[in-house]
Amino acid sequence: MKGKSFNSEIRTPNSELDMIFGTGIDIVNIERIEQVMARWGDIFLGRVFTEKEIFWCQRRARPAECFAVFFAAKEAFLKAIGTGLRNGIQWTDIEVDHEPSGKPRLSFRRKAKELIETNQIQRAFVTLSHDRPCAVAHVILEGRNDEGSDR
Repeated sequence: MKGKSFNSEIRTPNSELDMIFGTGIDIVNIERIEQVMARWGDIFLGRVFTEKEIFWCQRRARPAECFAVFFAAKEAFLKAIGTGLRNGIQWTDIEVDHEPSGKPRLSFRRKAKELIETNQIQRAFVTLSHDRPCAVAHVILEGRNDEGSDR
């Protein structure tokens, strides 16, 4: 099952449709990811990252920095959606991908996709950065502005 990617093109806000559903930020110590990778190796990578993410990061000059910033993006999404890893969401339900330009984007599958659809999230924005010793990600979720909503 393919994940759902979101179009992050610039457009004029529509007050009936567009609102910030949630925002999340996370910072990860790159050395901590290196330690976990050294101790748990493929077990850790397979539980947290998709095959596509593993392939992408392992091709980088400093894979741990890539894994750390992808981990931060997943955590930031979980904060933005407001659930954490509850209700059956798994790390691999959230995937960091890239547009042809290199711009990062998020894709969702299984339980994360269900949450996106249930909450009428229309777009997800993600920003990634790293500078040893830290990796950071920020996620903004945009959704429908339903009258009577408690959000």
